[in-house]
Amino acid sequence: MSAFKQFLSTDVIVAPLVVNKSFSFEGTASLNNNGILRLVGQGFDKSSSGFFNSASIVPSSSSITVGGLYNSIKQLYYTNYIPNPISGSPYITNYLNQVVENNSLTDVYSRFYNYEQTTLFQTNSLGYTSSYGYSRYLSTAIYVLPIPRDLFGDYINPNTLRIKFPTDTGASTYYDFYDNGEGILISSPNIYDVNYTSIGIVNYTHGIISISPTISTPSIDETWYGDNFTCSFQSSRTIYETQYKCTIRPDEFNFSLNPSLISGSTDGTVYNFVTSSYFSPYVSTVGFYNESQELLMVAKLSQPLPTSATTDTTILVNVDK
Repeated sequence: MSAFKQFLSTDVIVAPLVVNKSFSFEGTASLNNNGILRLVGQGFDKSSSGFFNSASIVPSSSSITVGGLYNSIKQLYYTNYIPNPISGSPYITNYLNQVVENNSLTDVYSRFYNYEQTTLFQTNSLGYTSSYGYSRYLSTAIYVLPIPRDLFGDYINPNTLRIKFPTDTGASTYYDFYDNGEGILISSPNIYDVNYTSIGIVNYTHGIISISPTISTPSIDETWYGDNFTCSFQSSRTIYETQYKCTIRPDEFNFSLNPSLISGSTDGTVYNFVTSSYFSPYVSTVGFYNESQELLMVAKLSQPLPTSATTDTTILVNVDK
């Protein structure tokens, strides 16, 4: 014997559920086994034209220099913060994204989308005399740490990223970089420190960490590829939880399907107490069927639940997708 009841649209609720998970990777084997690469891109030194700072930071000979990587990261995240000599219309924008008129066309800023992670004001190095506060500084060398999407999910949680590795081979001092929660990688654990040194950017939804050392920061040597490299962050992923509301009314499912209620007879006769008006069955399992009455899944209760002869009994079944 079987019993079926059709779900109504009001009985099924689909709701998003955000889940977080922390990751920590230490050493080359741990990073490589999880698909986390350490890359270096190299650009041209255009300091004589004022495009970059006069101190050019170049990777060591053991580093991988890839012009394509450098240009891609530059185009995606830094273009609006670097002046470019463009011939044509005198109507341009400065790095404050304000329209200005400059007939000389010597200080032209692009108007690309650079995936800023905050609406707060960001700057390049051209507007400051101090070595602090450059949120989008780009030198001639760029160190990129791409996190696979399988790890960071929908995005890296702000304020959770930390990167640490030695300043030199055999050194006891470390570079220790923190995410300030606004998409900027800084050298201080205090995200409210106004004198922090900006060392790079973090794109939470792309899983891209870009490190571009400023003039006041020592260049990153082969320790970038060393085994004492640590990276930790927290990922965020949205899963969708479907809730099924299984309602048993007082006049429904009032007979048990448990085979132990059948007496020893061969004709399926049940025990006398089962036919009593005081008998109330218990629910221990909820089965879900398709339109062809094929069993799709089973929900087990932690303990049998008695049904009521006077009020509705509702069982909520949550299924994560």
